[in-house]
Amino acid sequence: NVALVRPKATIEDPIVDQWACGARQYVDIEVFDDLDAAAADSKTLVATASGRGRPDQPIVSPSEAIDTVLQRGSEDAALVFGSETRGMNRDDLDRCDLAVRIPTDPAFPVLNLTQSIAILLSHFAIESSPSETNQPEPAPHHTVEALMAHLHTTLAEIGYLDPDNPDRILRKIRRVFGRAGITENEAAIFRGICRQVDWARQNPRDTDGGRFNR
Repeated sequence: NVALVRPKATIEDPIVDQWACGARQYVDIEVFDDLDAAAADSKTLVATASGRGRPDQPIVSPSEAIDTVLQRGSEDAALVFGSETRGMNRDDLDRCDLAVRIPTDPAFPVLNLTQSIAILLSHFAIESSPSETNQPEPAPHHTVEALMAHLHTTLAEIGYLDPDNPDRILRKIRRVFGRAGITENEAAIFRGICRQVDWARQNPRDTDGGRFNR
């Protein structure tokens, strides 16, 4: 399936069928306003990047990305590509669990969008195969984003985040969740911790206010 975020052309445009070279009838295409909506039900988001990466988000090879997806046992993985002209912005890159870079000549490391899609899909088709795994299913993207929003609010209220740069800590937390492949049950536990912190702030004098003795 193909999910497009604010494409310049409409999917009804005749040029779409022309460029699809007859494959249009075999692909389900949906249009969304942002990445969160497009990938809401995906459980592992794999971004494409051309840089060296950052300490909090190392960039892996296509094979390493495929291994991670297979180890998680997730069939609901999404390959996320940026626009032809600008690539992926920082905010969308942060929302992905992995960042993958296709090996290229260092003198010209950037591929165009069509090349990137073709190469990565080829890697996934060749290297991926059904296999049994004991890894639990990762939580859907929308669950992780709801957790991140709750963490943002709670950590800001207790003064843990820098008001001028809250994303510095939130990005690191997001990277931990991405590496771990956080499950729905684990996300629910973190949400429960946030709710307990919220409750404790509102009831500072209640010494009997534990979750199990209220």
